Amino acid sequence: MSCQTRHQVEQLTEAIIKIQDYLNNQPRRQKSYSNNSYVNKQTPRIQPLTEENLAKRLGVSEDSVREQRIKLPPPLFFAWCKGKDTSGIGWQFNAETGLYHPVT
Repeated sequence: MSCQTRHQVEQLTEAIIKIQDYLNNQPRRQKSYSNNSYVNKQTPRIQPLTEENLAKRLGVSEDSVREQRIKLPPPLFFAWCKGKDTSGIGWQFNAETGLYHPVT
């Protein structure tokens, strides 16, 4: 991969992560009717997971999660997780917390 192409991939990766972070931090509202009145409810958030718990959720080994995280750029790791997650949720690793955070 040329230096210019690698730089473009890094820029796109950073942009995707920023967009995912922005979207993940937006409030989610679920509309429902209760006692004939219109009510907005906050959708429960999926909590960050340890590597062990993410592996269980995805139906793979901890080693597989770790290997994919190390070898794939963040957008591809997100897509790999999303393809394995039964709810279709993508995940990204936060090095500061050591946890995997959901990105919907």
